[in-house]
Amino acid sequence: MSGKKAVSDSDNYYTVQTSCPQCEKSATIVQVPETVPLFGQILLQTIVCTHCGFKWSDVMSVEVREPSGYEVHIKHERDLSTKLIRNSSGTVEIPELGVLLEPGALSEGFFTNMEGLLERVENVLSMLIRSNAGVTRKNAEEVMEKLLLCKAGKLPFTVRVLDPYGGSALIGENVKRFKLTKEQLAKLKKGVSFV
Repeated sequence: MSGKKAVSDSDNYYTVQTSCPQCEKSATIVQVPETVPLFGQILLQTIVCTHCGFKWSDVMSVEVREPSGYEVHIKHERDLSTKLIRNSSGTVEIPELGVLLEPGALSEGFFTNMEGLLERVENVLSMLIRSNAGVTRKNAEEVMEKLLLCKAGKLPFTVRVLDPYGGSALIGENVKRFKLTKEQLAKLKKGVSFV
């Protein structure tokens, strides 16, 4: 790994050359270590291929953690500032909207707040509404109506994060942390990491 300085003198990042998982030509991995209050050390990493345009990002906990789950009830607009660290192995649920974000072969990790999470869901719903007709479109439109109420702080909703490796978390007021049961662990999908 070669260490380099970022634009800001206080930010360190590292770059590594690798093969692109899509086209197998040269790609760059950029890794940025960060400390998140109330969570600990994380590593933000991105693979970028200038040849085929492939891009993949992840957020990894640097510390060994127990399998864990988090839950928060978002009741007011101020609760939308609750933070979400989603590792590629994390499952995110919003039961009131029927949203289930599960790990897969190219799962990406991200760091956002509840408003950002809702925007991600809104983008997917917008795509479904534009590209489908019939029942799929109608269902997406119904979920979109609820989502917009959630974003405005007018419809309470729940967010659950479950991670078999403990690398995902919710951070904020009224967040409940719990250990995952063996049954929950057995049902969870696990993501795949490139590094």
